[in-house]
Amino acid sequence: MKKIMNLILVLIFLTGLGFSNSFGQESPTLYAVSFYADNCSASKSIAPKVNSLQESLKGKSVEFVKFDMSDDESIKKTRDQAGKLGLSGLVDSYSGTGFVVLADAKSKETKAVLKSSQSVNEMLATITKHL
Repeated sequence: MKKIMNLILVLIFLTGLGFSNSFGQESPTLYAVSFYADNCSASKSIAPKVNSLQESLKGKSVEFVKFDMSDDESIKKTRDQAGKLGLSGLVDSYSGTGFVVLADAKSKETKAVLKSSQSVNEMLATITKHL
């Protein structure tokens, strides 16, 4: 029992200091936050591009987050998720859907906004620039 408690404390210590998150992955340096809604054509257009970016950037220090603004229940969940990530300011600063906001993981400062009109390569170049 004592060994388990010590292990838990070590894991809390490591994740709390930002050295790693679960299972030894690096903490993100950048959030890619998709503002999405079911009834938004731009959201539907950008979703496959975001999926492609996620595949291309596996193992990199970017965390993809989806803020679903489809209905009242999903907005509430989004606000809760944003609060846990320290990204409440993004929810308050941006209206609309169908785009991705790149935010610095520490400062939460917006670095760029990706739009559905951009190609995957353009988006990838923008993300890479900010990593």
